[in-house]
Amino acid sequence: MADDLAVNGSQPARARDDELDARVATAMQHVAAVLSAPASAALPKVEDFHTAHREVEDALRTVVDELRDGHPGRADLWSTLIELHQVQRELVEQRLVQRLEALDRVRAALARLRELGPVSEVLRRACTELSDSSGLDRVLLSQVKDARLLPVHAHFRDDPEGAERAVEALRETPLALEYPVVETELMRRRRATIVRDPRARRPPIPVEEGLSYVAAPVVLDGGAIGFFHGAYADRQVESLERDAVWAFADGFAQLFERAVLRRRVREQRRQLRELVAWTDAMAAELSEGAIELEVETEPAGAAVRPTALPGADLDSSRLRELLTRRELDVLRLIARGDSNKAIATELVVSEGTVKFHVKNILRKLPAANRVEAASRYLQLTGH
Repeated sequence: MADDLAVNGSQPARARDDELDARVATAMQHVAAVLSAPASAALPKVEDFHTAHREVEDALRTVVDELRDGHPGRADLWSTLIELHQVQRELVEQRLVQRLEALDRVRAALARLRELGPVSEVLRRACTELSDSSGLDRVLLSQVKDARLLPVHAHFRDDPEGAERAVEALRETPLALEYPVVETELMRRRRATIVRDPRARRPPIPVEEGLSYVAAPVVLDGGAIGFFHGAYADRQVESLERDAVWAFADGFAQLFERAVLRRRVREQRRQLRELVAWTDAMAAELSEGAIELEVETEPAGAAVRPTALPGADLDSSRLRELLTRRELDVLRLIARGDSNKAIATELVVSEGTVKFHVKNILRKLPAANRVEAASRYLQLTGH
């Protein structure tokens, strides 16, 4: 679904780019005609904004120089000058539109990640969402640990095996974050950048010779906890992609922190429920325990009460020594085949209290599961 949305959403933008590409090509042909110069075989494209903008600026400068050099009355030069100004303005406007659309796609991608919930799913989908929203062919997410860059996940469009190889290569030989590695400086500056000459360094993400890639740190609590890297398979990345990756990394840091905090809250709630169940069970033992007028003595040769059944020499007296009265009741009902809910109903306690007793029974016997505990009970009691 995300891929379909990305493709459908890019169709109007691609149509606008094609139309502007045609206008740029026509303008450059008019410049060649009025200056009696051969037309360029490789015309600039809108997707390479900086090159196209520079070509149009150079053409404008050439036409203005021609007008200053004694041809102020040539109508064809003036009309070409006006056409170039219009194309230049349209290029800048189109660039702004591209930037806004890219940021909208990034926001939509982050919203989809936010709906996933579990931290593992957020990490698994992050690279795919960044690739779909930015258009980059290759995206890598890595974590910063012990001054090294360790891979988390990668997404290579139309090349999943290449993504696996990239992750495995970085896992086997992690990138040390030290001078002159670019990522080391980015951790300090906390900003994204385009690496134009990756051959002089070891790029974390595979990049074809002569191509560039973008690197953006994931900053949380004032420090970089990871990196996003992105690249095209067959062309350079530009400032548009750099800004999209930087915006995604910034939003991802907040989203990831939120997901981790939610997980911690769930764990604390689970521990609190266990504590409440334990308190409930202890209160039940104190209130229901029979009080007899006798002096309690330790068994001969026993300094302390055993905490676990040794597995042999089992008898019912040892069972009564190991388990409390309530635990014996729970074990009897387990042996009868009752569920936790049924046991809770019969003993008039909460299901959480029953779970707490079951856990203690399995630990004290010891038994791997309820079936084994029931089997030992039946053997000991002779049922």
